[in-house]
Amino acid sequence: MESNRIWHEPEVVLYSCIITPGVRCSGEAYDLANRRWYQINVNSGAYDEEWMADTETPFNVINATVDGSLKFETKPDHVIARPIREKLQFYSEGKTAIPVTSFDRLVDKVSLGRSVDKCRWNDQDCAFKRIEFDCDIKAIDREIKSRERLLELPDLRCLANEDANQIMEHRFNAIPILAVVVIEQDVNNDVMGILMPFGGPSLESLSVSGPNSTASTSSSEDLEITRGQLRDLARGVRELAQVGVVHGDINERNTLKTPHEANAAEGYQEQNRLVLIDFGDVAPEYKSDAFALGELFIWCKERSSWGLSDLRKIEDAAQVLKENGDFDRALSVLDDERDT
Repeated sequence: MESNRIWHEPEVVLYSCIITPGVRCSGEAYDLANRRWYQINVNSGAYDEEWMADTETPFNVINATVDGSLKFETKPDHVIARPIREKLQFYSEGKTAIPVTSFDRLVDKVSLGRSVDKCRWNDQDCAFKRIEFDCDIKAIDREIKSRERLLELPDLRCLANEDANQIMEHRFNAIPILAVVVIEQDVNNDVMGILMPFGGPSLESLSVSGPNSTASTSSSEDLEITRGQLRDLARGVRELAQVGVVHGDINERNTLKTPHEANAAEGYQEQNRLVLIDFGDVAPEYKSDAFALGELFIWCKERSSWGLSDLRKIEDAAQVLKENGDFDRALSVLDDERDT
């Protein structure tokens, strides 16, 4: 297992399998939670509970013999792992350029989901989005370029990186990239992924567990978000549109609710803000950020306990966004303090 990683309950997926009927089969398995490849050689039936434990395993080759016994081996990771054949390189240039950091500076990595780890970097909680397969490279490249485009704006270009990141989050409701993670800084600048602040839970996860719960339930929970928070998000997406940046996949999975302490000191009226992550690939059949935001408003409406006046205004704003893509008009609807 890679260094500075905390073992997580395995989530194993079989990626390839070669079968010789009546003789044997061999396959590649990937543990999504622990970012580890396995080679499996099977001459008889084998069940994952026989070899996949809740503690770290020292082996990465599993041999199931015809007599039903299991034998384990350990081979170098580069022999077992499916290689990433394409390369993406990054070099940080300029005052407000995204910094570069080495992979070995990320510690206490633990899985959050497909290709995303929570970790510690420079004494802060972060989310590390990694290149796990060749298909991830295009999305990571687009993530980097979208943030670079924002950092090149005239009012951000002259600022130090930390100040520019704060404005990016507050003006565009976009989680910034703290650093591009490479294999070894100044030696091998092949990109392994991007590092972002740990922004809080997604709306999707809150809809299952609730804002004050740590355990998932089967019922949908009240999101406890306000019309003001949705208006703030709409303003941020409008700002992105005005500078020509398309998010490409606005939905409940890619919208986070930031913790109170992240914004209270900044003087914002809302205790929590809604911010966007994942500026990677544009979703299939994606119409526009405005249309997707309207869909998100409807999704939130169905999972929130608002008064009748707020419900109507959010419905009206969603309709405007979906039909006309008019951010100004939608914001005007959300701004209206009159009861309807």
